[in-house]
Amino acid sequence: EHIRFVMGFARAGDVTAEEYAAAKPDAIAQFGPGVAKHMNDDHRSSTIAMVGKYIGVDVEDAEITSLDSLGMFVKVRRKPKAADQYQEFKLRLPFTQQLQERKDLHTVIVEMSKASAEFMPKDVAEKTEA
Repeated sequence: EHIRFVMGFARAGDVTAEEYAAAKPDAIAQFGPGVAKHMNDDHRSSTIAMVGKYIGVDVEDAEITSLDSLGMFVKVRRKPKAADQYQEFKLRLPFTQQLQERKDLHTVIVEMSKASAEFMPKDVAEKTEA
């Protein structure tokens, strides 16, 4: 026997019953909603900067929608240079390492934020330099 997952457009997969039974919950996902809210409310510019550094996409807004031990899903908004309308889409921002514990989550996000300082939105970078 096997289990078939259908997760939306063009996303599906199979696992055996043994694989399913042996699976463990993600160690970080339970902390995701609280961490996402904190980052979205207080450190949104850091998320924008991390998207710029680690994904290579310049965005005007970035909202973390979920986190797990491997990274985060981020809803971003940008206005392409040759367009007059904004684009919104989700992307996957991987962590620099797989996380095992909640304290790892804080450590890695702080490290990634610091490493992304050069990608900080100009209006925020100017305020922090003043």
